[in-house]
Amino acid sequence: MGRLGSLAGVCAAVLALSAAPASAGAAPKSVLKSEDRLSALYAQGIARIDKGWILTGRFVIDRVNEKFKPIVDNRRPIPPNLLAQGYNHVGDIDVVGKYIYAPLEQGNYDLGHQITARYNLRTLKFIDYVVLPQHENSFVTVDPKTMIAYTMDHFDGNTILRYDVRKKWRVLAPLQMDMTLQHTQGGDVADGAIWIQSSDPQNSTWRVDLHTGHADLLGSSGHVPGEGEGIDATKLKSGRLHTLTVDPNINPVWLGHFAVVG
Repeated sequence: MGRLGSLAGVCAAVLALSAAPASAGAAPKSVLKSEDRLSALYAQGIARIDKGWILTGRFVIDRVNEKFKPIVDNRRPIPPNLLAQGYNHVGDIDVVGKYIYAPLEQGNYDLGHQITARYNLRTLKFIDYVVLPQHENSFVTVDPKTMIAYTMDHFDGNTILRYDVRKKWRVLAPLQMDMTLQHTQGGDVADGAIWIQSSDPQNSTWRVDLHTGHADLLGSSGHVPGEGEGIDATKLKSGRLHTLTVDPNINPVWLGHFAVVG
């Protein structure tokens, strides 16, 4: 994605946080523990699976092992009929059960509709898709307990869209956040929150409470002025958060592993 966020937006968010009443505990912060260098192919999305990861680029969905060696690859993940409709971008994905849920995006955002597709986790083959009433589609994350999917209507916004996957992606009331996030790119739901990665001027990382909509600014995925992209929130020995950030020189893509403290 191009960088659409503004420094003013980030400053406003920081000021809003500083103006908020002090809480009983310290605000959570992300702390970098380690990084891995990945191919520039994997500049969009990430999801943890058993003994590896699913990684995506604009036209790539790969299943890789712990050493990031491709085990299965799909270098033509978007079917020709969807490519013909302008869908030319795989975003930040999620994995639930035997399915990969992948946002597919077309660039005419004024149309007011985008597509989220399912792929077979084992083979990476395309299964089906649903058309959703939203303008942009940088990420999708699905709560495995409730099967509620979360995404955002615009890259910049103060609401998170919600869909009931079990009921044919029925539209639910959106989650209202207490601030506007700028240029959101990745998201993952875990432990009562949506963890969001942005490509705003600071590559900010956020935690949004699923019940209250309160947003905590955790820190940055780094490598500014490169661009923050996907995020995974699987708790591992390597960290609580795992973020993709495109290097300022485009190559490599950095996979940062972060602890969350506070």
